[in-house]
Amino acid sequence: MDIQAKLRKMHEEPVEEEKKDYTRLIWMGVGVLIVVMLLALYSGRTTKPITTSVHARHILVSFDPADPVDRGRAHDHILDLKKRLEAGESFDRLARKYSDDTSSGKRGGDLGWAAKGTYAPAFDEYCWAGEIGKISDVILTNFGFHLILIEDRHIADADLYEKDLERRALQEMKDEAAKGTAP
Repeated sequence: MDIQAKLRKMHEEPVEEEKKDYTRLIWMGVGVLIVVMLLALYSGRTTKPITTSVHARHILVSFDPADPVDRGRAHDHILDLKKRLEAGESFDRLARKYSDDTSSGKRGGDLGWAAKGTYAPAFDEYCWAGEIGKISDVILTNFGFHLILIEDRHIADADLYEKDLERRALQEMKDEAAKGTAP
């Protein structure tokens, strides 16, 4: 290096090295943590309803009530579907293909969660008395013949408490009646 170059270099102002800014990376990390926490909270939530309700599926075969031949055809058809279900065929697939309920049929017969008293009386009665996971016998309503599958049932804490009170009151009445008839 010649002398003039050295002199120029000495008179130049010193250039400070630029410090790296990590702020952007820190905020990206915070954002990722927030998303992970929200996903963890969402996946841990319960989907059961707060009120007393039942989750059911059904297959509906409707018929003309004024036509006994149509009613017989519908009854034979629902019995055939029941046999197929008992043989292991998919409820979802049969409901999609054969159910006359166009809205639930598209969802494999899924009616979602419903409160007590939502359905026709015979249908509703089975929803609350039937065994979870078992296919009903043929049930007749104003809409036609149904096969019902109870997916789940949820009884609210308040209703459980009320039933417990009724059970205790009934037991007390039985105990008092037994004491009154004792010699």
